[in-house]
Amino acid sequence: MLALLLTLSFAVQDSAAFVTRLGNDTVTLEQYKRTATQLRGEYVIRTPRSLHRIYTFDLNPDGSIRHIEIVTHNIGGGPGPMETKNSVDFSGDTAIMVSPRGDSSVTTKLAVPRGTFPFQFYVYGLMEQIGRWARGTGKDSVRFTALYSADRTSGGYIRKRGGDTLVFMFDEGQLAGVGPFTFRLDRQGHLTWLTGKGSTLQVEVQRVTSVPMAQATQSFASRPLGQLSPRDTARATIGGSEVWIDYSRPTRRGRDIFGTLEPWNKVWRTGANAATQLETPVDLVIGGATVPAGKYTLWTLPSPTGWKLIINKQNGQWGTEYHPEQDLIRVDAKTEALATPVEQFVIAFEPASTPSAITFAWDKVRYSVPVAKK
Repeated sequence: MLALLLTLSFAVQDSAAFVTRLGNDTVTLEQYKRTATQLRGEYVIRTPRSLHRIYTFDLNPDGSIRHIEIVTHNIGGGPGPMETKNSVDFSGDTAIMVSPRGDSSVTTKLAVPRGTFPFQFYVYGLMEQIGRWARGTGKDSVRFTALYSADRTSGGYIRKRGGDTLVFMFDEGQLAGVGPFTFRLDRQGHLTWLTGKGSTLQVEVQRVTSVPMAQATQSFASRPLGQLSPRDTARATIGGSEVWIDYSRPTRRGRDIFGTLEPWNKVWRTGANAATQLETPVDLVIGGATVPAGKYTLWTLPSPTGWKLIINKQNGQWGTEYHPEQDLIRVDAKTEALATPVEQFVIAFEPASTPSAITFAWDKVRYSVPVAKK
């Protein structure tokens, strides 16, 4: 009888909230309630625009999800409808999706493995639920399939990393390379903290009792963060041909970057999101080494005693997918300490008219390598 009362009490009290931060910026606030059959919550998000979402997940007995509904409110007043509703039903090996299209909706079906989870970035009530399901299997490592878009699934794993700590990672499909996210799931099945350190999405998530959702929705409406790491392109004409570098520009947001967020002597993706791409139609000499015409990715090895720029033959991959066996060259970079930190990462060809160097600047350091036509 006591056990039953404790179970009922736990079910009533199974509610909490999450605060998601990136450096000194609050990205989302979320709150949720869970029963044995349903997970329901709401969150307000500031990237890339300000939105308020209400989510409902109907649960199977094993903790997997059979139905989801997400209602999105456009609180920032940007382009698009003020309210939209999406839903997915998981029936056997089929996902049935209803999505808005103009003033009506469209229904699509997709074959998916049984037990497929929906996936939504920044919904940590959902991350908690997937963690609970993984723990319920009794295995130290379990694979899962997730549905993120209407036409494909992605694969990943959850692995136990000692005690109550779990690691969540996508390694197949559309979301391959997203993660790892490390989090603690306590004995009651509550996500108490999560970190994206070492991943492309380097957020920090904290569980709290409650959040001021109404005030935050009003406050965040006029303060969107935009893309957290917008894509940009550095271009130059070298030897009569255009050379370009396509990359993402993460922002410092009050954090110490090199030696802290990005550790010394560990290869860094030289940006964020998709791997930084270099394309040249002519043979170049970079840092004294020959780089044949073609398309490559750029990586950086930061060190207290000297930095290196790495040019890798693989291209088109996510920024967490680095394979050293495909390195073309590693060259020494000239580094200089900056008195004033650079807030947003930037790559440039300097001087702009007849470039003789590729420069990289972020946080408290600027590094460069010479470049010329071979």
